[in-house]
Amino acid sequence: MKLNSIANQFNEFIKLNKMQYTQDQNGIARRYSREKKTWDDHFNTSKNFILESAKTKNKGIVIVLGSGWLFDLPIDDLSNQFKEVVLYDIIHPKQVLHKTKNYDNVRIEKVDITGGLIDYFYKLAKNKSLIYTRELNTFKLNIPNCDFVISLNIMCQLHIILIDYLKNFNIYSSKQLDIIAQEIQRSHIEILPKNKTCLITDYEEEIYNEDDELVGVNPLLKLDLPEKKFIKKWKWKFDTQMTYRDDHKTFFNTLGIDF
Repeated sequence: MKLNSIANQFNEFIKLNKMQYTQDQNGIARRYSREKKTWDDHFNTSKNFILESAKTKNKGIVIVLGSGWLFDLPIDDLSNQFKEVVLYDIIHPKQVLHKTKNYDNVRIEKVDITGGLIDYFYKLAKNKSLIYTRELNTFKLNIPNCDFVISLNIMCQLHIILIDYLKNFNIYSSKQLDIIAQEIQRSHIEILPKNKTCLITDYEEEIYNEDDELVGVNPLLKLDLPEKKFIKKWKWKFDTQMTYRDDHKTFFNTLGIDF
């Protein structure tokens, strides 16, 4: 039994490494070290919006979707305010595992927030099989009964690594990949409980040249957002040193909505 467990853990590590999930998460930490000032502005705004949204929620269980490095999560405040804080992510950094041991009411869960698409696409691409896009709506994360759900800068990220991985196999058209991205976003919105959700997400990408002139805008949302109680918008200066795109700076227009 123990050998099977070790083998499963190793296979999971190989899968997430091949699909670039491990590298992506480590890349976030490295970029933060380079862009700390502008990223801290974004993180603080995210934290403040979460706490504003939390004011109207019952203080039982809060589930965080896409907890990552906890950079943009007011973990101390949530731990003090709620009976239990549950962190969902496909990978939890060792630093986070260590930090959360200091909280009696914070629980870590290894979860594929897409509802199983990571494993599904990995197996399909490995066999160079095509997916029928009508099947995508069957993949949905089951969120247990709770009092507050935070979708934390994850909605527009859920499809990116998957799509980049699938592109390596040249088995899907651009139109099919766009449908996959749209359905992943749609499923994410559908699982978020009404009157209990705080959603923080990028909705637009702005590209600037070296002279800070806007040269391009890319929409990131592929569907309409739910009717909201309150909303806040801000700009995340994601890459000011032109390492994400050669010779260009990348900013994200971001919003927080309570619904």
